[in-house]
Amino acid sequence: MSIFESQNSGNKTKDLTPKRVPLATYPGSESTKWKPTRAGVVCLGLLSIVLLAGIIGLLVCYIRVTHSLKENETNSKANLQLMDQGWRYYKSSLYFISTEKKSWEDSKRDCEGRNADLLIINSWEEQVFTHRLNKEKFWIGLNDKVQDGKWMWVDGTELTTGFWGREQPNSDGGNDEDCATQWLVGSVAESWHDAPCNQLHFWICEKRVQL
Repeated sequence: MSIFESQNSGNKTKDLTPKRVPLATYPGSESTKWKPTRAGVVCLGLLSIVLLAGIIGLLVCYIRVTHSLKENETNSKANLQLMDQGWRYYKSSLYFISTEKKSWEDSKRDCEGRNADLLIINSWEEQVFTHRLNKEKFWIGLNDKVQDGKWMWVDGTELTTGFWGREQPNSDGGNDEDCATQWLVGSVAESWHDAPCNQLHFWICEKRVQL
């Protein structure tokens, strides 16, 4: 036996056949099939309800906004028509100045028929503005019919700041002067006078609006 043969016989024969590698187990295979839990089903159900509620909420909001825009457009057109008919606009209100004279009650009813109030003056700025509209004297929506000396506006609110003339209100001569007028004469800050409600005067109606 040669030296080379002796060396070869001493070495182990290596197996060169490729070995199979076990296939990896992936989700979805029979061994790892996903099974839904009760908690998972409940969570999915709740999520669906929340999404549905959100969609319904957005739809309701859209309908309301659309309706509001249409309503505002309609109101704006109506208010512009009133301005074409002689109403004057000032700080979110429209004002109608009468061309005839009536008693305080009849003036109040006329304003109500126009979906407005007999003039309610809430500020110095409004006092100045309406005084400029004066023809001579006109009714405002102020009276103390219910309780003498307690002056109330036609919307049910009590007078807090007035612009009475000197020694006014005074029920001159003991007469029942339970209704208020604004006069053109005198200063703007002292232009209110009480008067008998059955007297005939011009009047101003006021209508709150949003243009």
